[in-house]
Amino acid sequence: MSHNQHEHPAQCCCCARAATQAATEEREPFRLADLADVPRTQWIGGGIMFLVVAILILARHA
Repeated sequence: MSHNQHEHPAQCCCCARAATQAATEEREPFRLADLADVPRTQWIGGGIMFLVVAILILARHA
């Protein structure tokens, strides 16, 4: 029996799991203020990685 044909969705484990996930999973929208919570070392590491990749791409096309 397909999921659309259930008379009582709570009887099916898949439908019950989907219903509980939908009820508990309310994500907050992304805000730029959330970036303040990122540690400074992670910003520095990400910046270095970005520069390395950018330099390698530019060097390959030169």
